Amino acid sequence: MHRLLLALAFFLAPAALHARAFDLHRDTFAFSNDTVFQYGVDEQGRLHIAKREKPAEFGHRCFVLSRAVLQFRQFAQFEPRQPRLSREDYRLRIKQVCRVPVWSSRTGRVVIPGYADLHSFSAAYEGLLKENLGNWLPSYLRVGNWRMAMGHSRWGQAAAARWLSASLDRGQPRALYLARFPHMNHVVIPYAQRHEPGGNLSFTVYDPNYPNEPSWLFYRASERSFEFEPRWYFPGGRVNVMRVFVSPFQ
Repeated sequence: MHRLLLALAFFLAPAALHARAFDLHRDTFAFSNDTVFQYGVDEQGRLHIAKREKPAEFGHRCFVLSRAVLQFRQFAQFEPRQPRLSREDYRLRIKQVCRVPVWSSRTGRVVIPGYADLHSFSAAYEGLLKENLGNWLPSYLRVGNWRMAMGHSRWGQAAAARWLSASLDRGQPRALYLARFPHMNHVVIPYAQRHEPGGNLSFTVYDPNYPNEPSWLFYRASERSFEFEPRWYFPGGRVNVMRVFVSPFQ
């Protein structure tokens, strides 16, 4: 019976893919990803990495959270006026959303009743979502992860900037894999952009490590390179960007 109801909810929901602009305070999770190690940046901008005294409770999940943000945006519909469901019914609907690959062309949506958006839903059901969004290990074994240790051509970075900008012009946020091998590899979601003089692009970004706080990613056209702002886990500066969740291999 549960499977029948979920199937009906998926196929009968309206299919508008991008009904409104991405909103950091509505379309993301109320909780953060944690890093397995303890990071810190000193006054000289040097990165220090140490073992945590207490293991992270929800670590290795930047891929998982970024992917799920896109999945809920594309394949879920929140209906705050509908009656709330049981915890088990919500679990099944979370699973249904997270089974659909981000690159899928499916247009039906899973209805999430009783909540206005992902942020309020995740505040109410943090534990349930953490248990059912997916395991971190497959994201670390992805075929495309080998790219972080490889060289990145400037023309490839310029092509990524054009692709990202065109996607955002269509109202389609994308996930980007940022790497500065060997000390940093992370997934974020640029969701807005501003065109700057000289062909430069300034992107506003959702960072799973910073819930409710936007960050920035800057594309410098003259150098065909990206720069990411200082974070508690990264001193800031040039990063290489890679497209993710656009096919089974990326």
